[in-house]
Amino acid sequence: MGAWGYQLFNSDNEFELVIPDIDEQARKLAKDPNLTLYEPKNKKRVVKKLNDGLFHELLQLFISKEWKHGVIYLAVLSMMLGAIIPATDLAYVAQTLKETPMYQEAKTQVQKGLEGYKNNGEPFDFGSKSIIDAANASVANEQQAVGGFQMLNVMEKWSFMPQGIPGGPNDMEKGLKEFLDHKGRSGQGGGTGKEPKPATEPKPSDDLPQEEKNRMQAAVKAWFDFQMAP
Repeated sequence: MGAWGYQLFNSDNEFELVIPDIDEQARKLAKDPNLTLYEPKNKKRVVKKLNDGLFHELLQLFISKEWKHGVIYLAVLSMMLGAIIPATDLAYVAQTLKETPMYQEAKTQVQKGLEGYKNNGEPFDFGSKSIIDAANASVANEQQAVGGFQMLNVMEKWSFMPQGIPGGPNDMEKGLKEFLDHKGRSGQGGGTGKEPKPATEPKPSDDLPQEEKNRMQAAVKAWFDFQMAP
């Protein structure tokens, strides 16, 4: 999965994990198999359901699941639709935002939304750049990646990436933990039980020119440094 920026709705995680999980829970509670909170076709119908208690029900569910990203994105999606959100619920979202690791650009957007939301039925525009906007900006800035292709994806930190609902099918953290636990039990090399070898940085292919190797090595090192940064 990738990301083309650090704003809200700038990553595959949001569109493939967070939004689908929110929609799934909303459909179950509302008993509406076609309900979606992201750019719904029948906006008025969705807003009415949120205003009639669905928002609060979803919030309580996500709190019980300790799904902080769900709490935040539920509020974001609802503000984009212009739903009326109880003041106590907005206060809880604001507190959750302070406790949740996120990219600063996205966190700032949410904070501005919480501070500027009129809560009178008027939708809030968070001003995120779409993937098309990012692609156009990339071309305009002539950002070249390895091999001469236009660079679009940005480097990501696992701890800042929005995650699916804990325990659900899109729970990447749970999946990764189970994978690592399995690797730890079986070891590498066909389940010999030996300690797994430490991960090493991938090396560029010997078939590439030296200049391309150097560029790839620099990109890999930058990625590792980015991941290891506090």
